[in-house]
Amino acid sequence: MEKIILITGASTGLGETIANYLTKKNYVVYGTSRSIEHLPKSFNTLNMDVCDDKSIQDAVRQIIEKHGRIDVLINNAGLAIAGPVEALPLGEVQRVFDTNVMGTLRTIQAVLPSMRTHRSGLIINVSSIAAEAGLPFRGGYCASKAAVDRLTEALRFEVAQFGIQACYVQPGGTKTDINKNRLRVSLPDDSVYKETFDRTYEIIDESVSGGIEADVFGPLIEKIIESKQVERLYRVGKPLEKFSVVLKKLLPTALYERMILNHYKM
Repeated sequence: MEKIILITGASTGLGETIANYLTKKNYVVYGTSRSIEHLPKSFNTLNMDVCDDKSIQDAVRQIIEKHGRIDVLINNAGLAIAGPVEALPLGEVQRVFDTNVMGTLRTIQAVLPSMRTHRSGLIINVSSIAAEAGLPFRGGYCASKAAVDRLTEALRFEVAQFGIQACYVQPGGTKTDINKNRLRVSLPDDSVYKETFDRTYEIIDESVSGGIEADVFGPLIEKIIESKQVERLYRVGKPLEKFSVVLKKLLPTALYERMILNHYKM
């Protein structure tokens, strides 16, 4: 039986790459974003805003009315922000959390009733390796992705009884449009953070432009979809990115923090 897949944030970047790959593999894919229906895509498209309850309910209803179910939800829509914690505009941080955390929660709540009825389903939440540490000038983003991870872990326990599985994928730096779309705090020239923030921001951008190719995620997502038992976490990135998570657990705090400060030239 063909699997029906809903992917959020599929207009560009990682979401589009995954949607294209799964479509070629003969899955029935619905890619969503706020204004995607006018764009030429290889997959089915639906306009859906993860920050709008009605928009989500309408999109989910359309898919279920046509196919009777949604087998896989891939929560990929996300928004990044960079800036010192002291200077983060609260409104923009709220936008990030509304997209990354509440948007994920809204779509989960929209698809779960149908999945429970069919006693099957899979929810894949796209997180980030950045969820594992509070990185300088990315506190808002790291916190939002850490929230997604903990939400997913709780979800796994709660829905297992209904035959539903859930996991999260932690990409490292990946070549996508995230640099272009990231919210960047504008600091005045006399800000005590400006020099270190500007220098660190260049390194953040380089980690994306020099990151792994987005193409590696299509086969990974297919592997997860076809797995009988889905793991809690799938971490994908360069060796140093993945090793940094291990080092945080093993190294004394002072040594680990010095390593991070040196990396960002702070």
